[in-house]
Amino acid sequence: MQRKMMRNRVLMYSLMLAAAIGSSACTRTIQSTETSIPGAAAPSVRADAPDAVGAATGKAAVESFLKAAKAQDLQTMSAVWGTTKGAARDQMKRDDLEKRLIIMQCTLTHDKWVFLEDRARLQTGGRQEFQIELTQGPRSAKTSILTVSGPGGRWFVEDINLLPMREFCR
Repeated sequence: MQRKMMRNRVLMYSLMLAAAIGSSACTRTIQSTETSIPGAAAPSVRADAPDAVGAATGKAAVESFLKAAKAQDLQTMSAVWGTTKGAARDQMKRDDLEKRLIIMQCTLTHDKWVFLEDRARLQTGGRQEFQIELTQGPRSAKTSILTVSGPGGRWFVEDINLLPMREFCR
């Protein structure tokens, strides 16, 4: 499983690098509304506050991330994408973060989506893997989204297999 995760990450980063140097077919223009300084301490918020980073559950993290991707809301995507250390926006340079979010947003553009299984598949380190199907017009693709528990018990989208949706970003 670790090998598969690493392979997916390498492929995802390769796609991101290709898009960053201009070979991506994604032509949407997205304006960031981020005003905080990357790496700065995040303001303290209650775990149940609507503006808290992460989500209350792994399933809620997937739902929030996909809803934000559909709405082209990079701010919300950056609050739900992360690792066991917390939101990626607090761990990455802003330029890198925005490039990666734009690629994910473009690739995850969809008309509708559904969970393919009632429950998450449990993975190493307490991670939860969700199987989903995205539909965009006549196209559909099945993929997996891996979530992880971070600080304060908040859940983050850690990894997404973007390869099945590569045709979505045109």
